[in-house]
Amino acid sequence: MKKLVFTLLAGAMLLAGSNLKAQNAGVNGFKFGIGLEGALPLSGLKASYDVGAGLTLRFSQGIAENFDATLTTGAIAFIPKDLANANLDTKAAIWIPIKAGGRYMFSENFYGMAEAGVTIAKTYLPSAAGGNVTSVSSTSFTYAPGVGAKFGGFDVGVRYEGLDGAGFMGLRLGFTF
Repeated sequence: MKKLVFTLLAGAMLLAGSNLKAQNAGVNGFKFGIGLEGALPLSGLKASYDVGAGLTLRFSQGIAENFDATLTTGAIAFIPKDLANANLDTKAAIWIPIKAGGRYMFSENFYGMAEAGVTIAKTYLPSAAGGNVTSVSSTSFTYAPGVGAKFGGFDVGVRYEGLDGAGFMGLRLGFTF
């Protein structure tokens, strides 16, 4: 009788443990990714900039099946439309976004993502005195909804990133470790 009770108890514990493992199988652990960014200026940026490019780092932590919490940061530089024109309208800008959000996997490969945070923008322009370069800094609320696809470690995503009347369409080609 003791052997039967012990066997049933051991079997129940083994079954409960395997069931718990199966429930957590869809939750991924901590991951780190790096991505090349391309930016097509829209709205408030389109008049001054043709294109932007940069590099981002993305950290993710699985918190539920098919859902990861994310933290993204990096730098994106926007190149002015007319580099040869050296008047005060010529300026370059560097944006440093710091965003937190989530990514929901619709299927094994495709996801939707939403992030919000702040962007530190630094705009460079020639000084009125001539010869020197000055800069102006600002910080703004940022939001970024997007969609993408993951294939193994590779990640391709498109998003709209907006802040204070300005925004851009972004393309991220990344790799997750």
